[in-house]
Amino acid sequence: MSTKDAAEIVSWEVHPGCQLKVLASGDKITLTYERVEPGVEIPDHKHPNEQIGYCLEGEATFKIGRERFLVKKGYSYTIPSNVMHSFKVTGKQEFVTVDAFSPTRPDLLRGEFAPEKQD
Repeated sequence: MSTKDAAEIVSWEVHPGCQLKVLASGDKITLTYERVEPGVEIPDHKHPNEQIGYCLEGEATFKIGRERFLVKKGYSYTIPSNVMHSFKVTGKQEFVTVDAFSPTRPDLLRGEFAPEKQD
């Protein structure tokens, strides 16, 4: 068991305009915090991890599989494993989320975004 002050965790740029920090990671789950600037689009990608998230601020349009969803403050979302997904920040403020991945995301723990390059 361990604890961390999230303010002391260094974030890194996943994509231009997108900062991520790994808040915690255990044997079966990784928890992240993301800040994405207005207008930024995270391109289509997939990973073997199930992903769930919660929006703390802002607004974005998600494409999960063939469906599109509006996600805004107070909304949660679920992305099944191996499903292609992307999103674009459509609001005028940063899009801020907390996401959990299961199993863990070794690529993010290494400080790189390589969703299909898992250990």
